[in-house]
Amino acid sequence: MKDKELIQKLGGVKAVSNSLGYNYTTVHNWLTRGISKDAKIAYPEIFMPKSLDEVKHISEYNLFAPEEA
Repeated sequence: MKDKELIQKLGGVKAVSNSLGYNYTTVHNWLTRGISKDAKIAYPEIFMPKSLDEVKHISEYNLFAPEEA
């Protein structure tokens, strides 16, 4: 699975950036450069699924700031 496919399945660049608080341009760059290691570590349940079939729309995840965990 490619990061671009993952972002699209999550709802697209705007949905991901708005939901997680990342700059739109940052998330858009992930389409070609890949999702950053920091984002994958902060949100492993979102960015490191075992298969694309497990991925839900970003709005369906219980999101919180990583430092509040």
